[in-house]
Amino acid sequence: MAVLSGRFVNGRRRPTLLLLLLLLAVFLLGSLLALHKLNHSPLIHQYDILQEYLESNPPKGSRTRTILLWSSFFGDSRWGLPADSLGPQELREDLHCPVYQCEVTNSHDFLPHLDMYDAIVFHVAESFPFLRPVPSRRSPHQAYVFALMESAGETKHRLSDEGGFYNLTMTNRLDSDVVWPYGQLQDIETGAVVAPSAQVHWRQPPTKGEGNDTSASRLWRSKTKMAAWFVSHCKTLSRRENLTAALQEHIEVDVYGKCGPLSCTRGDSHCDEMLDTDYMFYLAFENSLCEDYVTEKLYGVLERHIIPVVFGGADYTRFLPPHSYIDANRFDSALELAEHMRFVANDMEEYTSYFWWREHYRLVSVSPFCDLCARLHSSAQRHRSQVYGDIESWWFNSCRFKTNIQF
Repeated sequence: MAVLSGRFVNGRRRPTLLLLLLLLAVFLLGSLLALHKLNHSPLIHQYDILQEYLESNPPKGSRTRTILLWSSFFGDSRWGLPADSLGPQELREDLHCPVYQCEVTNSHDFLPHLDMYDAIVFHVAESFPFLRPVPSRRSPHQAYVFALMESAGETKHRLSDEGGFYNLTMTNRLDSDVVWPYGQLQDIETGAVVAPSAQVHWRQPPTKGEGNDTSASRLWRSKTKMAAWFVSHCKTLSRRENLTAALQEHIEVDVYGKCGPLSCTRGDSHCDEMLDTDYMFYLAFENSLCEDYVTEKLYGVLERHIIPVVFGGADYTRFLPPHSYIDANRFDSALELAEHMRFVANDMEEYTSYFWWREHYRLVSVSPFCDLCARLHSSAQRHRSQVYGDIESWWFNSCRFKTNIQF
């Protein structure tokens, strides 16, 4: 019996014991792995994980970014900048860029190789230069910038051939990567640039008769003419010339320039003064009905004591304070617009109330290269790449032909 009992132990009980020990070892190992994983889990140690990453990846020195202007800007190789090449000092002192660790140049041999530039800017209102159509070699880190200050109607590229070519946009569109407006409005009290912006919070105009501009009141008495329009492009996509003709059936509109019988030399100070002293309204009519397309036609007259009548494809509430302009597209016909202009012109308190904003806002101009420099230094730009697969649709779909006002 003893022998049989020993065999029973050797043959049956020992494997069972080994199996139990093996299962225990597996359980202990699994528990250790689970504890290790839990110990490093972001569920309970998220701060430690962040600290460990920052300690092992200290911020690197801010390397200067270099921007190449590939083509000219309407014949100006400097794009309005004071020199062919600007460094960080010029961006800080001359352009007043908050982020200024950049170089901007129009010299293609500023760096040894074209693929060394951080960004190359292409002016799409001009064709690619004949002798230098596009860079022959491109680095993955580079940003190719689609740049155009004008409307889509001024595009001189066949964009259907340029899908996947551009990484950034620099245009008047408020959804551009770098917004390039003709002007901006700054809050005098806070110093903040508030417009143009997709989300703008305006101060509200005072009650009629309160806080009116005394200069505007004085000038209102001297104004004897209804509206002026300075224009050089006579046939346009917006058909603004037809709207002007429809208005002339109801009110006096004096047309200066190539498209009218009157003349006023560009830059003549008398022309600007004439808007203050003679005219009630200025027609700031755009040549294209494109999203966010607001040009110098509007910003120029904001400096004068004259009410702009705007016509374009923009949502002007994103650009101008309330009760500072008259939007033609808010009316159903040229007759209704003309009647409203007559009402405003004949009431001094109503007319002068349109200048309330001048106590709170002023016109400023910020170089788009400041924003482009900041973009190239941003963490998002360093760690994320993007490409416009269909730049043609993005750009051209922002325009339309249909207007609310009938003429």
